[in-house]
Amino acid sequence: MILRRPQAGPVWWLIILLGLTGAFRPCAAQERGELLIVERPTRLTVLNRYQQTLTGAEHAVLQPFVPMAVVLRRDMLGDGFTPCMRVRISGTEFFLVRDASGRLAGEAQAGVVATHDGMFHPGDTVLVLRAGALTFRTPGGQRTAVLGAGERLIRIFSRGAQTYVRGSSGRDTYGWVDLAPAAEGRVWGSARLAVTLPSGVPPSIVDGVRSVLSRVNSKLTNVFSFLAARGNGRLSAPRWEARPEGNVLRCTLVGGSAVRDFPESTRYLMRDVEDRIAGSGFRTVAATDGFEVRPD
Repeated sequence: MILRRPQAGPVWWLIILLGLTGAFRPCAAQERGELLIVERPTRLTVLNRYQQTLTGAEHAVLQPFVPMAVVLRRDMLGDGFTPCMRVRISGTEFFLVRDASGRLAGEAQAGVVATHDGMFHPGDTVLVLRAGALTFRTPGGQRTAVLGAGERLIRIFSRGAQTYVRGSSGRDTYGWVDLAPAAEGRVWGSARLAVTLPSGVPPSIVDGVRSVLSRVNSKLTNVFSFLAARGNGRLSAPRWEARPEGNVLRCTLVGGSAVRDFPESTRYLMRDVEDRIAGSGFRTVAATDGFEVRPD
């Protein structure tokens, strides 16, 4: 009997060939760069990486104060004469068109627009250890909030102790928190310290895995929309979901079979998750409906 290697569905192979899974790998270390934050980024003239009008899914990425990594402050579109700024949002490049004066087109209606030099972080999660010791400030300074013990923050960027963070509750709420190195272990610390929280899976693992799956889901939506518009695919894209159950995080593909239809890409995704949780004491294990993240 000849054993044949399982074949992935044609659309998923397109994703592999385009190298999309490789684009989901987070940075392994901090990187110096420039952060751009805009209060109302939808008021800007933004083009996607193909220098075309944004799709619905791409437009949804432009949340208030979403962190943008500046790739090139001064660039030109493919037409050779339209100036722009090239940025990266969650690993995907976008082009912000400039007007004749050199400002970002639409900047006057975009509210707060600010750039900062500093260090980008690989999306690690930190835990507030002492109630009332840290203050969350919105980027525009409109409001502040005192953080309670047990709250979790995802580090994005820092300039000295000032750190740009996102709440890990799933809402895209961005702001600044003072994470002074001298206060680490007393006021704030690694989310691995949260082992006593109700879920058997540490919040840092849940947040990290969901971050990887979110990027994959965004790419899947774009690819399936592209194919459906040309009559080459179905209308709805499959979607990865992660659900904690005891000390196991179950990752399943809704709207498709990870094992039957997409075995090769599922293995790529498992490697991405392994990279994201390296050193955490957890690992990925194949399952009949996707894969699991469980203790070593």
